[in-house]
Amino acid sequence: MEDLRKLMDAEGYKNVKTYIQSGNVIFESDETSKSKIAAAIESMIEKQYGFKVVIFVIDMNDVNRAVANNPFAKKGELEEGTKKLYVTFLSEKPSVENIEKLEQSSIGEDIIELRDDILYFKLISKASETKLSNNLIESKLKVSATTRNWNTTLKLQSMMEDYE
Repeated sequence: MEDLRKLMDAEGYKNVKTYIQSGNVIFESDETSKSKIAAAIESMIEKQYGFKVVIFVIDMNDVNRAVANNPFAKKGELEEGTKKLYVTFLSEKPSVENIEKLEQSSIGEDIIELRDDILYFKLISKASETKLSNNLIESKLKVSATTRNWNTTLKLQSMMEDYE
């Protein structure tokens, strides 16, 4: 992560910070197009490290919307602990047909709820025991996805507030 931070800094991104080994990088850019930023970072990583990755550029509005629209919150308090709560940012809103495919797949008793292009899920058991993975989500919904646990989402929101 430190190497990636230095690389992004050298490429002209400003105030680059990383969050643990989570693959999350907070930064500022003069470019305002999320798709252009994502393409530039994807290209930079492929050139530097020799492999392709899908980059999601999620801005403060996206994170704030994800936190505000959490269907598992009740009067500002989570119904249950946060260790079993996840937020999946999707590249686009999936079709109704594909949402039904995900709901009908073998996700057990885990609870999912889609709000626009953000999928929330609450696990009934441990993360290591669920079949509800990022690969399953992408496969059934036919979109790219990136998943973060609730605590990471809140930490990223806090880190991004430093840039306002």
